[in-house]
Amino acid sequence: MKILIVAGPFISLREPYSGGTEAFIVEHANELVRTGHTVDVIAKDADERNLFQVIEFGESELSMKDDSYRPTNEEVGQQNYQTLQYGAFDVSGYDVIHYNSYIPEIYSLGALFKTPAVLTVHLPPSERFELMYKFFIKHAPVTPIGISGRMSEQWKTSLGQDVEVILNGIPLENWEVNARNTDGYLLWSGRIAKEKNVEAAIHLANHLQQPLKIVGSIFDQNYFNDHVKPQLNEHIEYISHVTQQQLRKLVAGASAFLATATWEEPFGLATIEMLASGLPVVGFSSAIPPELRDPQVSITADSHNWQDLIEPLQVAKKSTPEACRNFAASFDMAKTTAAYVRVYERLAKEAHS
Repeated sequence: MKILIVAGPFISLREPYSGGTEAFIVEHANELVRTGHTVDVIAKDADERNLFQVIEFGESELSMKDDSYRPTNEEVGQQNYQTLQYGAFDVSGYDVIHYNSYIPEIYSLGALFKTPAVLTVHLPPSERFELMYKFFIKHAPVTPIGISGRMSEQWKTSLGQDVEVILNGIPLENWEVNARNTDGYLLWSGRIAKEKNVEAAIHLANHLQQPLKIVGSIFDQNYFNDHVKPQLNEHIEYISHVTQQQLRKLVAGASAFLATATWEEPFGLATIEMLASGLPVVGFSSAIPPELRDPQVSITADSHNWQDLIEPLQVAKKSTPEACRNFAASFDMAKTTAAYVRVYERLAKEAHS
């Protein structure tokens, strides 16, 4: 099949990734190519080692800044210019289009196309995304997909239709199983923002008098300055944003991974990556969806109190790296991609019947 995956014309797919969506797009596209499909991805750029082709919509040589009708700075103006090019892009040669974008204009333009489409919803419903996706589904031949059971149920209510579930996955071969470092540090990874709640991990580490390494991009600078930076010291360390290779090295020295988000994580690729590396995970049920929980290797507390993670952490540390890996093996990207291909083939067949 010939497949077009849409991220967005100003969305970078280079490491370190901005989030789990970018990681999913890259690994899914690579797996599609490995299994014999032709894949183009609309994005700003990607690392050269990838197997897919990047379709770029360039910026204008002219200024896109607007101080009159609707004031727009140069960056936003260029982004609008790039996105509008999608409406003139020829999609007739593709069997299916797979949308993984957060750009409203993409869906306004995509509604013009009649090529069968898949829409993966990577975030919980919000007023903005509900309207955006409802409009798109009304005007285009699109099938929505949820990345976990709770995402599917939430979007089923919001969209008023069934939302099929295809669980996310990772390329297991990229994550080597490490021997357990029982005396190692605690590890936390994610974007630095209030809803990710790194403060809970800091409080837990301080209580246990155990070192903590914090990894991730600063999404909310004020939150970092007010709630994280003052608590950093020789035991609580912020390492910044890292590539997956750098993260794998950090995992090797850790004793457990903490998932402390207070918002409902749509899936949580970091949890699977840690487990695939032999590292147990402890966190709040909001941070770890039901499919990713296990009473020995991925243990949750039904609260947002860091104190409730103390006992589960002791249980998790007794798990073996092999048990962690075995649980993670169910979330191989090859399995995820095969499920999407079945949907692609079904939609393409229906379009030609």
